[in-house]
Amino acid sequence: MSVVLAFWMTALVIGALALPLSFRLFRRFPDGGAGLSFALGLTLVGWAYFIHRTLEVLPVGRGGAVLAVALLGLLAAGVAGYDRRFLASLRRSWPGAMAVTGLFTLFMFSYVAFRSYTPEIGGTEQPMDLMYLNASINSPGYPPEDPWLAGEPASYYYFGYVQVGILTQVSGASASEGYNLGLAYTFAAAATAIASLTFALARWVLGPRARRWAIGAAGTGVALLLLVGSLAGVLELAAAHGWGSDGLYETLGVDWLRPCEPGQAEACRPESDKWYPTRFFFWFDDSRVIRSDPGAVPPDVDTITEFPAFSFILGDLHPHVMSLPLVLLVAAVAAATWRGRSMLDFAALRRDPLVATVVALLVGALAFQNAWDLLTFSALLVVAVLARNMRRLALWPAVRASAGWLGPVLAVAVIAYLPWYLDFSSQAEGLYPYVGKGTHPGQAFLQFGALLLAGLVGLTWTVRRGEAQALADAALYTAWVPLGPLLLWIALAQFHGDLGDAVDARGAGGWLTLAAYALATWALTTGFVVARVARRAAALPLGLAAVGTLLLYGAELFVIKDVFYGGAPRLNTIFKLSYQAWTLLSVAGGVMLAVAAQRALRGRQPAAWLFAPVGAVVALGLVFVVIATPNRTDGFSGETTIDGLAFLARSDAAEYDLTQWLEANVPRGEVILEATGRQYGPGEGGAPAITDGNVDYGDGGRISARTGRPAYIGWYFHEIQWRGDTEGNQQDFRARQDLVDRAYTTDDPASVLDVLRETGANYLVVGSVEQRKYGAFMADFAEFLDVAYATGDYTVYRLPQSRVVATS
Repeated sequence: MSVVLAFWMTALVIGALALPLSFRLFRRFPDGGAGLSFALGLTLVGWAYFIHRTLEVLPVGRGGAVLAVALLGLLAAGVAGYDRRFLASLRRSWPGAMAVTGLFTLFMFSYVAFRSYTPEIGGTEQPMDLMYLNASINSPGYPPEDPWLAGEPASYYYFGYVQVGILTQVSGASASEGYNLGLAYTFAAAATAIASLTFALARWVLGPRARRWAIGAAGTGVALLLLVGSLAGVLELAAAHGWGSDGLYETLGVDWLRPCEPGQAEACRPESDKWYPTRFFFWFDDSRVIRSDPGAVPPDVDTITEFPAFSFILGDLHPHVMSLPLVLLVAAVAAATWRGRSMLDFAALRRDPLVATVVALLVGALAFQNAWDLLTFSALLVVAVLARNMRRLALWPAVRASAGWLGPVLAVAVIAYLPWYLDFSSQAEGLYPYVGKGTHPGQAFLQFGALLLAGLVGLTWTVRRGEAQALADAALYTAWVPLGPLLLWIALAQFHGDLGDAVDARGAGGWLTLAAYALATWALTTGFVVARVARRAAALPLGLAAVGTLLLYGAELFVIKDVFYGGAPRLNTIFKLSYQAWTLLSVAGGVMLAVAAQRALRGRQPAAWLFAPVGAVVALGLVFVVIATPNRTDGFSGETTIDGLAFLARSDAAEYDLTQWLEANVPRGEVILEATGRQYGPGEGGAPAITDGNVDYGDGGRISARTGRPAYIGWYFHEIQWRGDTEGNQQDFRARQDLVDRAYTTDDPASVLDVLRETGANYLVVGSVEQRKYGAFMADFAEFLDVAYATGDYTVYRLPQSRVVATS
């Protein structure tokens, strides 16, 4: 428990140190941005640590992380001393800061309690996440080395791991503890960030006297983001008890969720003997609701529709999860910018370079933390700056003035993270039209219906009587928002010669879904324009909702071509864009529902009573978490721990001890040889032959993942994803696999020594995985290598070192 408290306290200290800057950025927020200070502080500490480690100013290890936090403290002291309004802001925001601290504590410890029942770091892509966390902590130089490709810098957006690594080091946690505590921190920081943002938006709409309703908006926003899941959870619960007709599941396009008939075992849900579904990982399928062929056996899964509640139940420490507090922070910066009054031009930048620099670091962090977020959330800031300047200037003068402020900010955003850009290589190949089958309307409703309805309910109270002409005029101007992407899709499909086939392939259901997204985008954009022209605060949540629906609409029309393009072309596009849409719609929906409830209950706008059925649909979205949580934790049974490798100590103590010895005794940066993950068996004439070449999602690179000591090669296909599916990469990575496997499948000592020297490895590991993968093909390493560590059959061998012996 002490390490949990230390981690929590470290996060609180960093959040507190960021308060002076939060007050500067979010002066008009009721809580002074206190709920956003966790993300703000950790982002700035992360950048300071990254850049100073790169410049070799900060040392590797805990001391460097502590010094990075101290740098934030020095900046905070300077800002607080310089800002004449700091004490006034502190007094005004103190109640909000205390409420935020309580919310952060509640959500962090609640998630720690949940995760303690299922802390294992294994399966899915969790070994990869632990590998990058260890790389951020243990790499002797920066930018960090890729532990699954010794000698090469990391080529991924790993800034989230740097930040969690800082919290881990300062608190004294191990990486396997910091992994789970990092998830808990992210869960709590996302809760406070969205609460701060939705509370501010609701207060601006409702006025200062409607504090209780604004608190309701904040609570609803938190629930939408972190607790509401796919409505497929309702069907999962029904099927587990044998409820529901086949017609219902077919209508919604989720045939695989129907209850099993007697003797049926595939593409159905078995009856449960408990109140919740007990089928192993049933909830995993609910992040793959959108499928091209729902009736296929096994089901044809070609998209990922992950959402935050699923992410935290699964427990992968992925960039798109860790970026939640940051994207909410940048959205809040856009909201504060929009709300400001003075011009933002080059003169404003010169008057207040500190705020501009901080904003630049936040925008730059978007790409470093999850590159998919950069375009969407930086665009929010650009629009906010332009809209703010257009209050005083016409369009083109406002554009020029905005460029004077945005140009330097965006330039610094790139320059500040230049060491990362130099090593990053994206495998994306550009924008292409999606020419396959469209999304089934029922699947779209189950996945996004609750959030879309929550956003759209805002139209019941933002549209006022007597504005029919204004609405009609705005609708004409905003028609280009849905029409523009459609026309571009037609042009691209025609250019690639796929237009005719694409129109047919989408199908009637796909076109219906596309039309629904288009109409929702159009309606919300129209409402936004009317509110913006009337200078009403409702424009902000309407705009966020419009962007959210536009992302869903765009993901139906276009794909980013990547390594998945050949088999599942829109897998990554829907995944990443719908995750952003979920975040934006959660913010907007929290405000929309709360204000609609207030207007309806006070009798101001009868149409706002639609909040009641929409609220009921949102409440049904909570079913997913209610039933998935006991399934994930096996009914909250078993021992509890926050150490993600405790399972290894229980199941294979010798392997665990070997791992611990390596971490404690092998210097950082030392290359090790361990199993590539390929499986070998006797081939022709008894020679070793590959029987299973799939190394991803397996045991390959497990020592490097758990210790941060670089292996010569880890997960092959993930390196392809990060570095590009080129012939050169394929040849290089396969050659690395062949070289390592040769060391384990030859009885020639000279050959083994050659491999060690060629790979630069001084250590060769023989643990449970090597014994299982290579078996009798391994040489007797003890005959020509030093035994550095041994326990039973588990051994770490070391390359013999040449020694100079004094003779006189």
